[in-house]
Amino acid sequence: MGLLSDLQSELADAFDDDLADAVYSFTCSKEVKSGTFDFETQSYPTITTTAYSGRGVLFGSYAKELIKPIDYQVDDSRAIVLQNEVTATPQINDELTTTKGIFKIISMNADPVDATYTLQLRKITA
Repeated sequence: MGLLSDLQSELADAFDDDLADAVYSFTCSKEVKSGTFDFETQSYPTITTTAYSGRGVLFGSYAKELIKPIDYQVDDSRAIVLQNEVTATPQINDELTTTKGIFKIISMNADPVDATYTLQLRKITA
């Protein structure tokens, strides 16, 4: 096994055992748009909606001292998601659905070894 697969295995074990109470399964949906831009609606037509799933640890709000007025809102949440367990790469504006509610992905970053994604989430509904 390589270093990445060892790390992913260790993280998955932690998600199964030590972090099990904090781990949430999720599904995401996103609209795939294409075609000719409609100037009246200022958007492209939706061709289809795709879905993907995975699991991760959903944290609470960001610490007040970390909040940047332009990038974050006080009630934004953060999730750590295992890359090898997500069936597609999360994208900004995808809607992530968990038992804690529906969230919009505001930003997404991969860690340097491509083991996890860190998602900034904004709650849409309870």
